[in-house]
Amino acid sequence: MGIGNALEFYDFFTFGYFAIQISHTFFPTSSGLLLTLATYGVGFVTRPLGGFVIGRYGDRVGRKSAMLWSFGLMGFAIIALAVIPSYSQIGVAAPLLLVIIRLLQGFAVGGEVGPSTAFLIESAPRNQRGLYVALQMATQYLAVVAAGVVGFALSAWLSAAQLDAWGWRIAFLIGAAIVPVGLYVRRHLPEQPPESPSIGGAPAAGHVPLRLIALSLMIIAAGTITAYTLGYMNTYMQDTLKFSTNIAFGETILEGLSVVSLALIGGSLSDRFGRKPLMLGGLTSLLLLVLPGYAAIGMSRNVNCRRRGHGPAAGICSLREP
Repeated sequence: MGIGNALEFYDFFTFGYFAIQISHTFFPTSSGLLLTLATYGVGFVTRPLGGFVIGRYGDRVGRKSAMLWSFGLMGFAIIALAVIPSYSQIGVAAPLLLVIIRLLQGFAVGGEVGPSTAFLIESAPRNQRGLYVALQMATQYLAVVAAGVVGFALSAWLSAAQLDAWGWRIAFLIGAAIVPVGLYVRRHLPEQPPESPSIGGAPAAGHVPLRLIALSLMIIAAGTITAYTLGYMNTYMQDTLKFSTNIAFGETILEGLSVVSLALIGGSLSDRFGRKPLMLGGLTSLLLLVLPGYAAIGMSRNVNCRRRGHGPAAGICSLREP
């Protein structure tokens, strides 16, 4: 389950991390990065649809079948994205194909989260559900670590021109190489986890209060906004703060490692102390740290520019400069 989850989010996050390079390939205009980020956002349009369609399919047919479907769609999308011709080769058809593939990616990822989370809950012993469900977030950010390592290596070995021309495609082809392994693993998952009958100790309720649904959506929204704001940090460091590409991918690696470890710790603690204290503590810490964190990032750039003799009028300050 974890391999499939990681691959699906590897593909989704990698698009954002290579947004600058992708913009040069498909949107060679002054507003290319903005158009690329808009294309990245298009993937979120079909995520609710994928969650509904594949989620309902999983309820009727089984979690394994739903996860195989979503994984297969994402495998097709990641290969297609790696081989789309550039704007210079086929013109406006290139960005149109890119948008279609992003819609498919969004549909696949939306269909992945529900069935895989349900599978984890149904597989978990009653006193370890927090830890088991934390694997959902941990494997997503293992994908972030993998994308960061691949990006760091590519930016270290290739020139900026090579990374723009074809280097970013290698990152997606590496993800595509895992597709057969993921399909094999998911095909051999048990359809009905052995612990599933004992969950909750009672049949599922027939009616879920609207208040609970609204609160759950707000919690999910808070986590999702945070995740994709952090996901933009790589592009923010390259395009706005003018750090070098390998420094930006180094940040991505640290981000991924932090979330993987803290997700597992938080899941385990929630089994001991309850879900509510952990959620409130995490959200409060985020609110307190987000502004000082961004201020520190801005200060680090200014210190670096001053150390290398750049004034405010220089406009660009990169750690790659001699």
